[in-house]
Amino acid sequence: MSVFLNAYLPDTDPSSKKQAVDPGLTKQSTESAASPYKLVEAADIKGMLKIRMPFSHKGTYGHALLIAGAQKTMGAAILCAKGSLYAGAGLVSLSIPEQGLTALNSILPEVMYLERAELLRPRTLNHYNAIGIGPGIGRMAERQHIMQAIFELKQPAVIDADALAILKAHPDLFHQLPKDSILSPHVKEFDQLFGAHENWWERLQTARREAKKRGIIIVLKNQYTFIIDHEGDVSINQTGNPAMAQGGMGDVLTGMLTAYLAQGYSSKAAALLACYFHGKSGDELSSTHFNVTASQVAMQVPLTVKSLANF
Repeated sequence: MSVFLNAYLPDTDPSSKKQAVDPGLTKQSTESAASPYKLVEAADIKGMLKIRMPFSHKGTYGHALLIAGAQKTMGAAILCAKGSLYAGAGLVSLSIPEQGLTALNSILPEVMYLERAELLRPRTLNHYNAIGIGPGIGRMAERQHIMQAIFELKQPAVIDADALAILKAHPDLFHQLPKDSILSPHVKEFDQLFGAHENWWERLQTARREAKKRGIIIVLKNQYTFIIDHEGDVSINQTGNPAMAQGGMGDVLTGMLTAYLAQGYSSKAAALLACYFHGKSGDELSSTHFNVTASQVAMQVPLTVKSLANF
């Protein structure tokens, strides 16, 4: 198979008249041994997916903590929790304002509740295998203190949405970001965090540079999502489709990223699995649906994983 990188980059941003791909790379195959650009294929995902073994239990598959939602953005928190639950985390806890507890218990009885006040108490955060923060949390000062406490654990975290804006506003906090953390910005969030770019090619080079400098994984979201690791290598996820162009998809992805981290996958593997199955679930739904919701995508994930795993 020979697929060229420029097939995965939009021609231009609406505000740009420049070509999105460096002319010197328009004929460089992603399969070249020297190329940092690789396509993610089903065989790659199947090879890294762990079998669920006999005698395993909920503790085997990790405890994911999600910090999401505010009084008026409880939907983002619920969607995030759905992503984590359906991606197979053994236990999922959701920290939301108390006003959302009734909604949580009604919609996702499998998900546990953690008071926001508990987050800053000593050793509370030590009980979780992975932590994701950001969807709908807002940008109040309290959120910065929570992120500080998470970073002090020196364990990889998943950072999305409002948490990315907090990093931008507090460069000192950004410098404390734990190694192997996963940042999952869409294009606007990426430019807010790293500066304006005229095209996708420039963003990709910035992402490679920042991922290497900070030792992190950057999931640069698009129809074809780029997963950039701490070596500056770029994995191009081919799943996903326009039927998924609805709100809440990123919230589900954040929950999935956190779930795979909690299950013991490396940060890069967690990003590859989450992006592939998120998009593939949408692809399978789009065969019978003109458009699909974020909730539908989350609930499709176990079926999509099972169809690939065939264990």
